[in-house]
Amino acid sequence: MATVSGQHSVYKIAGVSVYFPCKPYPSQFSMMDKIIKGIERGQNCLLESPTGSGKSLAMLCSALGWQAEQLGKYNCLESLTMLFI
Repeated sequence: MATVSGQHSVYKIAGVSVYFPCKPYPSQFSMMDKIIKGIERGQNCLLESPTGSGKSLAMLCSALGWQAEQLGKYNCLESLTMLFI
């Protein structure tokens, strides 16, 4: 499901909020899902797709979305730690 925020859409993919500047192709959506799951599992991902199919955009958006999600978790834990010290 997508929500519109400014000039981009936010998609929830594999539990991660991914900001995407346009409506993703089905292959991009699938790619982002596989990338996020691969990152979560600490695996390498091999992606093959024709030129112009949006691989670079899908990789960047999904990796940055995952990173932002992790940063949010880290900041939340850090804030909780400060409360109990």
